[in-house]
Amino acid sequence: MNTHGPSFVSSLTFAAALACTGLQAAEPPEAADISLEDLLTVEVTSAARKAQRINDVAAAVFVVSREDIERSGATSIPEVLRMVPGVEVARLANNRWAVSVRGFNNRFANKLLVLMDGRSIYSPIFSGVLWENEDTLLEDIDRIEVIRGPGAAMWGANAVNGVINIITRRARDTQGNLLVAGAGSEERALAGFRHGGQAGGGHYRVWAKGFTRDEAVTTDGKSGNDYWRSGRAGFRADWSMAAGHRLTVSGQAYSSYTGDRFNRPDVASPTGMTVNNLEQTGKGAHLLGRNEWTLAGGSEMALQGYVDHTNIELAGTFKEVRTTIDLDFQHRLLLAPNHDVIWGVGYRRSSDRTTSGSLISVTPRTGAFTLASAFIHDDITLIPDTLRLMLGVRLEKSSFTNIEPMPNARLMWTPSENQSIWMSLSRAVRTPSRAELDAQVDLGVLPGGAPGNPTPLAILTRNVPDDHKLKVEKVTAYELGYRQQMTPTLSADIAAFHNEYMDLRSVALGSQRLVAGRPPYLVQEIVPNNSVEAYTRGIELALDWNPLSWWRIQPSYSYLSLHARSTTGDPSSAQSVTRINQSDPQHQLSLRSAMSFSDRHNFDLWLRHVSKLGNDVIAAYTSLDLRYAWRPRRDFELSLVGQNLLDRRHPEFVPDLLPSQACDIERAFYVKAKWLF
Repeated sequence: MNTHGPSFVSSLTFAAALACTGLQAAEPPEAADISLEDLLTVEVTSAARKAQRINDVAAAVFVVSREDIERSGATSIPEVLRMVPGVEVARLANNRWAVSVRGFNNRFANKLLVLMDGRSIYSPIFSGVLWENEDTLLEDIDRIEVIRGPGAAMWGANAVNGVINIITRRARDTQGNLLVAGAGSEERALAGFRHGGQAGGGHYRVWAKGFTRDEAVTTDGKSGNDYWRSGRAGFRADWSMAAGHRLTVSGQAYSSYTGDRFNRPDVASPTGMTVNNLEQTGKGAHLLGRNEWTLAGGSEMALQGYVDHTNIELAGTFKEVRTTIDLDFQHRLLLAPNHDVIWGVGYRRSSDRTTSGSLISVTPRTGAFTLASAFIHDDITLIPDTLRLMLGVRLEKSSFTNIEPMPNARLMWTPSENQSIWMSLSRAVRTPSRAELDAQVDLGVLPGGAPGNPTPLAILTRNVPDDHKLKVEKVTAYELGYRQQMTPTLSADIAAFHNEYMDLRSVALGSQRLVAGRPPYLVQEIVPNNSVEAYTRGIELALDWNPLSWWRIQPSYSYLSLHARSTTGDPSSAQSVTRINQSDPQHQLSLRSAMSFSDRHNFDLWLRHVSKLGNDVIAAYTSLDLRYAWRPRRDFELSLVGQNLLDRRHPEFVPDLLPSQACDIERAFYVKAKWLF
């Protein structure tokens, strides 16, 4: 059990209540339910860096609304993403996730770009997202836009399989006060507070949240040491200024403590490992500013910049301090009645300072990389309201790569107002990470005399970088999609894809040497290379149905087939044998049911099925979440949530890269109160 008490959460709840005594109550919340016709006109901005109706987007896009987040009962962003077709979410423990789109899932999923209000939260050190350090007040999220398929032509390298943009609400939409508090079997305590007001001719909000989460259990029933306690605070301010300028300034600071248990390689152990309890500390802050304005001729410009500072330490194993500065400019203009052009430039500099431990060693200790980019995109109307052609390309030059072009072509046909057909051809790349280029990692030990090691000496397998010889990974993607609103109460969205990957990262056997330690042992070096090619294909289906005015049903289904093979034919290659869906489920199904019996009573059901991973490495599982919410008055809500109700516990993923012990995800319950005043 977690011995760290919920003192921060309790203090936050008490302080928030005292601080807001006597403040004016906010307006009662508006009903969140909207019709399917309204849903198809919801605007998204991530697909083309401009506002578009969903029905006009020539990409596989899914929008998670504020209502979806609230009614899901999820308490973290990764859990919310489970409802998106084509997105794979696997929980490694109570504080760690593997999240990917269309394959190649792992804890550091390196082919998915994640943004929060346009700020990248992709980690340059590990190539992925450390979800345990990324959070916000869920009630302040306006929507989450998920683009499945390459988004590199708009957002750059690493947007290989998809882009997730978490967009928070405008300050003027969060006026008044909000207090949230809850507790449960796994969510031991949670609390959040927000205050919104007006100042200087604009609107602002300040907020804080904190929680403590219990430990899960390992596969053998022992405590997983995967506790999680976190606190963070932030603000946002929006102003409408002279000459059509709209200014946004936001920031956040956080501190997060998570437990882990490593099977640390040990040449002196008869099993080849020792089990160690560790704590990871994550601290950081960022400040973001964005200015948007409209010129006299109707063209639009936007300039955004942010500074991000993070400090991550895995006790005795690794530490990284990183500072990132990013600037981005874009300009949208109508060159002609049928040409809607967006172009822009960007610059990023990210520097780090690392401290190595006994498991991970990074050389040199300090590093910095720069990234310069430029893009242009033309939306060409061939037949008004019927046929559009979109052409674009992004060029990037980084410290790790030469100039890389990432082109994109899309065609959108709308034969009627209620249906659309689109297709696309894209190229995207993924750049190597700092760890891939500079890190030496001890992966595991094969004890002497064990199967596969007839020698009396233990063999330590060690990943050794190969002097920056890694190339970028590349994908060519083909997509086809169809959307239709069949009736006022039923709509469908279907997407199919075929992706071809080249120069994927793999490893091959390097040299072997004897180390005269106590006891002596052999070191088998593993050298990274780009010797794998792969292809994926799949289909994603989402339906939205209102059988009754008070009942909404949202089923979805995803199919994925992944094949990979070595391009060297070298039997020493770790990928010389074809692998199929090793870390990705071939089938995923989701069924969400939202029932609003009255203004006071809501009942939500969420049923999910995930097929097995690989050769039954993780068995297929089905989970059920239920949520009941009661509003005795319009500004106060009580909810009861049950999660993973169909079994006592189940595993969802096998940890990779870092030797974390696997944990089972347990059945859980929690209650939550939400008060607007």
